[in-house]
Amino acid sequence: MPDFKVHTVESAPEGSRAWMRGLHEQIGFVPNLAASMAEAPTLLEAFVTLQTIGHRTSLSPVERQVIAVAVATETGCTYCVSAHSTFALKSGAEGAVVDAVRARTPLGDSRLDALARFARSIVHRQDDARQHAEQLLQAGLSQAQVLETLVAIAVPILATSVFQLTAVELDGAFQPQAWARTA
Repeated sequence: MPDFKVHTVESAPEGSRAWMRGLHEQIGFVPNLAASMAEAPTLLEAFVTLQTIGHRTSLSPVERQVIAVAVATETGCTYCVSAHSTFALKSGAEGAVVDAVRARTPLGDSRLDALARFARSIVHRQDDARQHAEQLLQAGLSQAQVLETLVAIAVPILATSVFQLTAVELDGAFQPQAWARTA
C-alpha cells in the first residue's frame, strides 16, 4: 500500500504552500488530511476552494457542519466525522445535536433533521432524494438552498475519498471528538 506523506508547508510542493498557509491562518493549523492532499496541489486547491464556496452559501455554519457530519457517518470516514464534529461545535452547534447526527438519531430540530436525512439520501443515491428535498422545502429552505446543500455534501465526500487512500492520523485538535465506525 502506498504511504502518503503528510506535508508541512516547507515540504509541500510549491503549488500547495499558499493553500496550506491559508488553512493555517483560517483554523490555526493544517489538518493532516489537507497536508496529505498537498502532494497534489490541484487537489488541495479544489478542496479549499470548495470549502470556501460552501461558506458563501446561505446555509448557516451549523447547517453545513451537520450535513458534513451526516455524510461522514454514512461514508464511515472516522477522520471526517471527528473533524466536522469539532467544527460543528466551534460553529455553535449544541453537543446534543452533534451527538445525535453522529448516532443517526433525531436531532430535535426539524430543519437540521431534514438536512441530515437529505444528505444521507444523496450519499446512498436513494430514489427518495426528491422526497427528502421536498422535506427540506417544508422545513423552510428555498429551492436554491436545497441545491446549495450539494456543495456542503461534496466537501466531506472529497475528504472521505482522500482519507480512504491516505488513512492519515487524526490530529490532536480533533481527538476529543474521535469517532469509531459502528455497524
